[in-house]
Amino acid sequence: MLTDELATFIGKKIEKLTVFLKHDDAAICEVEVGTTSAGQSTGDVYRAEVHVTYSGGDAYAEATTNTMHGALDRAVSEARRELRRKKTKDRDLMRKGAGEVKAFFRRFGK
Repeated sequence: MLTDELATFIGKKIEKLTVFLKHDDAAICEVEVGTTSAGQSTGDVYRAEVHVTYSGGDAYAEATTNTMHGALDRAVSEARRELRRKKTKDRDLMRKGAGEVKAFFRRFGK
């Protein structure tokens, strides 16, 4: 059951992902939180999944801890890490391609 406090917490955590998706109006973020009992003999184990779909691809993160807030923290930080990695990879590939085009035109002019 989703409480108001948990909904507010999820909203604050998901806002951290918007830094990477500022100019993408088609971006969708799906969050799933719950308990799991697989392989667990006592106590609760909480699981959080974050799936971000945007025009440049998608990012998926999953985390499991003994608190729901901790699981959500880890999943969001993992999703941020993945989005940051994809952003820098795209930027580096663009710069490399631009450098090769520039080098081609320098040789072409001689």
